[in-house]
Amino acid sequence: MAEKTYAIPAQGAGHFKLLGQIRAVGDMRLDIPEGILNIGGNGKGYVLESRTDWNPTDAANQDGSLDGLALGDDVYLYAVQNDDGRAGLVASQNITVPGGYTADNSRRIGGFHYGRWRPMSERYNASFNPPTIIVPTSVWDLGHRPKCDPTGMVEVIPGRLWADIYMASEDGGAWPETIPLSRHNATPLSGTEGYSRYLDLPRLAANAGKRLPTVAEFFVYADGAPQGNDGNNDTAWSATSNSGRTQTGAVAKAVSCTGVVDAAGNLWEPMLDHYDVGGMSSADYNWSRSIVENGKDAGQNRGEIYHARWRVWIAGGSFGIGVQCGSRCVNSHSNPESVAAAVGLRCVCDSL
Repeated sequence: MAEKTYAIPAQGAGHFKLLGQIRAVGDMRLDIPEGILNIGGNGKGYVLESRTDWNPTDAANQDGSLDGLALGDDVYLYAVQNDDGRAGLVASQNITVPGGYTADNSRRIGGFHYGRWRPMSERYNASFNPPTIIVPTSVWDLGHRPKCDPTGMVEVIPGRLWADIYMASEDGGAWPETIPLSRHNATPLSGTEGYSRYLDLPRLAANAGKRLPTVAEFFVYADGAPQGNDGNNDTAWSATSNSGRTQTGAVAKAVSCTGVVDAAGNLWEPMLDHYDVGGMSSADYNWSRSIVENGKDAGQNRGEIYHARWRVWIAGGSFGIGVQCGSRCVNSHSNPESVAAAVGLRCVCDSL
């Protein structure tokens, strides 16, 4: 008689299923639904019991790395093996494994960003000082996340789109393998580092499994962020006296109602959208190699672009244009070949 083998779902390697999604319920609390998941490979299935008002900073719920939790930190949630067949839950700032565990007895199942938050009730309120909490739109789990690494991202269109919280900074890798990172208090990359907005920035985004946003998407994720001022940097890094960019998240009030930081001011954000100017004058017509002979690979022979009459959109405004900076600030006359110190990068990613 043939031996029968039964495959119970959670016993199979990689299985993960929650009856809902992990959500923020207060400044420092999470609701975690029940489910079943595999931790460690075939035959290692565990039950994850639901948790209500779970505080990841409690000593019993974390590995010690959250004792000094600070603005801009990313936290990861790990299911860990318990002897009774139920999974424990441990919060950690370690992106690989929590302290005291290994890859064989723990599994990263979710996470969140600890940052500034502007609720809809404070939309465009220039007097409001956003508190530092679990950013509600940043909470993710294996069944609810972007297709790329969710670190430093927020969900801006439910079920459809995630955006970087911060303007992109470099990871230290050499071009063309540089990966853009969404980090607090980092120097945002721009044309100062030699990046061409049309040739190089889309490549950077692709290195992270992301893409550039559209103008319509910018209008969604920037909504609620106060516009800038000419005479100060109170609501955005925009004062006309500024001579350049500042660190990401340097302006406390520069937060949108989706949790995106610096959507107004600091550096322009390039968009996917293109605009055909239609003209043939020297003012709006780019000949031959003028577009491809820019950016990081300007010295390489890469062919030519003919009859280029388009412009690319940029959004949000930059460090010295004052009240023009804002959540509806866009510019449709940006040259695609430009390598400009006032243009940075923010990436987006479709939902899983």
